[in-house]
Amino acid sequence: MSDNNNNMPSVKAKITWMNDDMSAPKKASASVTLANAFQIHGITILILSFEMRKAIYDAVMGAYSQTMALSNQFKASFQSDQKSAESVPSQGNATVEDLPTEVKTDQDDAEDTSEDEAPAPIMGQMM
Repeated sequence: MSDNNNNMPSVKAKITWMNDDMSAPKKASASVTLANAFQIHGITILILSFEMRKAIYDAVMGAYSQTMALSNQFKASFQSDQKSAESVPSQGNATVEDLPTEVKTDQDDAEDTSEDEAPAPIMGQMM
């Protein structure tokens, strides 16, 4: 016995239904308990060839690998977006250097207009 078998969780199986017709593809149904903590119900028992079992395993593991790759891409993209957002200072974190050196008020604007210029009419206002 190798050390790998010692690290495997316990697996208990129970047949929950059996087909009386031995020539039928569906032979039985089973439930499995893994490590006395996790149960899987409704497992269908079929007679499969080694090649078919391998094809199913490869398809499931391929789908799992693709899903993990997409998940990792999404996480990396999200983290990159977060770092970019953190590097741009927000409006609330302005420093003294970011503030304008001269602030113009409405009075300053009034002084800048010469007496020769007439104010523009407001829409709908008669001149």
